[in-house]
Amino acid sequence: MTYKRKTFIVIFLLISTVLSSYIIPETKYTGTKFISELKIPLTFPGWNGKDVTGALNINYEESTYNFINDALGYQYINQDGKSLLFIILDAGNLHNPRVCFTNSGYMINELEDTEFTVSNRTFKAHALFTQNGGNSFLSFYWVIIDKNIANEWIENKIKQLYFSLFNAKRVGLMVRIDIPANEHEIEEAIIMGNEFVHDLSLSLESTQSDYIFGEK
Repeated sequence: MTYKRKTFIVIFLLISTVLSSYIIPETKYTGTKFISELKIPLTFPGWNGKDVTGALNINYEESTYNFINDALGYQYINQDGKSLLFIILDAGNLHNPRVCFTNSGYMINELEDTEFTVSNRTFKAHALFTQNGGNSFLSFYWVIIDKNIANEWIENKIKQLYFSLFNAKRVGLMVRIDIPANEHEIEEAIIMGNEFVHDLSLSLESTQSDYIFGEK
């Protein structure tokens, strides 16, 4: 395939992706039922958790949540008594948490991507520092489609378009970690997030770890 032809195909996909995001009517995402197959422990070395999925207040019947089929929310506390919220969404139109936080009245400061270590590999997650009144959080999030992390919005959309065109099933997850922290505790929260990802990955079956943190 010539360079000119490759360039044309990429441009076509980019244009089609942008148009499909705004022109194609939204329909209810049917999902893959993948979250129900996950075996994420509530308790593992260094961490104790509880299921707080209900507290996420996701009404799957509302059009606002058309892109979400299922969700998981676990709150974990480490040995120092510090907590974090771990969220996984089975989403057809992988949303941007920046929009979610903004709509909830939070001021957002985008930080540099944070690198996490899982087994013998690393991956990068987007990072946001959010504030609303007396509440502030450091949030990490990443989108993973069939074990492959999609780092940019346009990459997410191109992959979604591909699966739509060929009517192919894929597991599309948005993973997020929210850690209560003020502006002076960001570095400490980054360390805590790294410890959590590392410890959780060791407690998961390798295949499930790949779907959440990416393949080797």
